[in-house]
Amino acid sequence: MRAALWSSRLRVAETIAADSILVIGIGNTLRRDDGAGWLFAEALASELQKAGRRVHLVLQHQLTLELAEEAAELRPSHVIFVDASVTTHDARLTPLPDAALVSGASATSASANVAGHGLTPAALLALMRRLYAVAAAGWLVQTPAEDFGHGEGLSEAAQHGVETAPRIASAFLRLNC
Repeated sequence: MRAALWSSRLRVAETIAADSILVIGIGNTLRRDDGAGWLFAEALASELQKAGRRVHLVLQHQLTLELAEEAAELRPSHVIFVDASVTTHDARLTPLPDAALVSGASATSASANVAGHGLTPAALLALMRRLYAVAAAGWLVQTPAEDFGHGEGLSEAAQHGVETAPRIASAFLRLNC
């Protein structure tokens, strides 16, 4: 009887989490445009919540292995990483590789980067999948950035990128609903 009750609780927990979204903002608000990752993630999470989606928001200075374990506990259906980038002029949503495409070499390489604090969103997602069987679809939002100097506040480009969060939320919902 106890096993049946535990199994029932597991199914309920999986059903509750099945539609949740984990939004991970990466950055540092004391390094000017680097803070755009956090601000965009907060705005994106807010927009997704307004649309009726259950959202878990995590703000990190860098991606660490511990985050893989946290994601495993949440069992989200989607993980969206948000980071500021000098390589983009407009915020964009990009899918990360599917679990079937992530090789053992990618996870091994990601494990080697943990000591150097160099995890990328794709590497962390590979670890989530390999170590904790997180089956969530992965997405990356890169938002424009120009100035990573010390201080607070955003450049005009970074501010414009943050303001596009509602558009990115709409695009995500169109693709995943």
